Amino acid sequence: MKKLLWLGFCAGLTLPVCAEEAKPAAAVDAAKPVAVVEGEKPSAKQLNWNGGADLRIRQEVLGNMQQRGGAEQVTQNYIRFRPRVWGEVKNEDFKLYMRVTDEMRDYITPDSPNYRWPDEAFIDNLYLDLNNLFDGLVDIRAGRQDFFGANGPVYGSGRVIADGTPADGSRTVYMDAIKTTVKFDEKNALDVLAIYNSPDNQFNVGDSDGIPPLADERPLTSIAPGSTDLTEWGGGLYFRSKEFAEVPFELYYLYKRETKCTSAKGAPLDGRNTHTLGSRVVPKLTETLSAEFEGAVQSGEKDSGPTTSGYMGYAGLTYKPAVDNSAKPYFTGSLYYLSGDKNNGRNGSGSDTGWDPLWSRWPQFSELYAYNSIYGLGYWSNLVYPSVAAGVDIAPGHKVSSSLGPMYTAVQDDLGGGDGSLRGWLGMVRYDFPLFKNIFGLNSKRGELYGHVTAEVLEPGDYYAGNEMIYFLRWEINARF
Repeated sequence: MKKLLWLGFCAGLTLPVCAEEAKPAAAVDAAKPVAVVEGEKPSAKQLNWNGGADLRIRQEVLGNMQQRGGAEQVTQNYIRFRPRVWGEVKNEDFKLYMRVTDEMRDYITPDSPNYRWPDEAFIDNLYLDLNNLFDGLVDIRAGRQDFFGANGPVYGSGRVIADGTPADGSRTVYMDAIKTTVKFDEKNALDVLAIYNSPDNQFNVGDSDGIPPLADERPLTSIAPGSTDLTEWGGGLYFRSKEFAEVPFELYYLYKRETKCTSAKGAPLDGRNTHTLGSRVVPKLTETLSAEFEGAVQSGEKDSGPTTSGYMGYAGLTYKPAVDNSAKPYFTGSLYYLSGDKNNGRNGSGSDTGWDPLWSRWPQFSELYAYNSIYGLGYWSNLVYPSVAAGVDIAPGHKVSSSLGPMYTAVQDDLGGGDGSLRGWLGMVRYDFPLFKNIFGLNSKRGELYGHVTAEVLEPGDYYAGNEMIYFLRWEINARF
């Protein structure tokens, strides 16, 4: 499967092209540079070159995190530096894009040798776009690409597709994939996906001092810290429709294959096949009231024979009052449900009725849960989470958001060291802010400095053995050039 994906991509590299964040700055013809007004539609026959860079600096502190069996994780306090450089060449018919990334860390607590300067530089994105094929009916993107964030399509709210490399945190989210979009008309489109995610990066320079036994490789797809050889591949169909303007909806079928792998202690972990069928609808009820509903069911089996199944459901109602001033507040009440399994079937030998998060092992609504190692790193399952959220856009670029609610297990599994089903009360507050624009005379999208601060706390319930408050703190500064 891996070879098919990359052979298909590499075949496209014979075209005179290369590509990311589409922000045209200048066009070049065969004779001399030609100025291009930002937002101007390039000629189908004229190649347009572009490039840029960004730098993210963030400090994160995680304390009192509970682990499986009642153990407590040592406090983590480190600063992360992530520089990226990208370039592209394109016209109306194609785009070739490449991005190179590195990320280093400076550990304050504990004193750790992992991921220190210079770590490894690697190809984070490398894809080819072929647009308007078959009289404008089909677009194809082939290669290493993001399915989340500004550089890729966002599927729903990221509950089934988001991050293809969950074990390296937010350093990368790429997937090696082919995405074919069939545009039936302006309101209806179908994405056909083929995905392959390897446990290591094949396009890197240098070594990343990872966690043993991966001494020279930073894990990308491992479940438990230190697990090896977990390859994930699959794909599916994702249909999006705006046929009814007040009730846009999405339908999807996804297949995922997780291969057998080995835990950090050398224990074999079973492989599995998972089929997922789901839908999402986001109706606009009134001028100030909207809703979101998503539901999915799963079925499959492990390589050793036992069956797997799972259920996911989300319902939310958002109120955005009509106000005359620049501040734009909102209020949301929601309920999120993920099925669980009494015997932790994820790594056990029996059947498993817990929800498999597929390619969505990322923070979703909580950084704390992404670090939770009860089921595996960022493994969302066995959850009932009613919550209320509120926020306000104070001014352009200034946003405050918050949420609060109790987190329960759908099935009491006794894995947290306690004897109950209340994980605890989770609270979060975040402030996003701009700092500078038009740095060095660049436009606002390229010469920009911005950041955020966030804090999360979880007051543990009877699910955990410990009772000290779990917390996550972060400040972050981003620069785009």
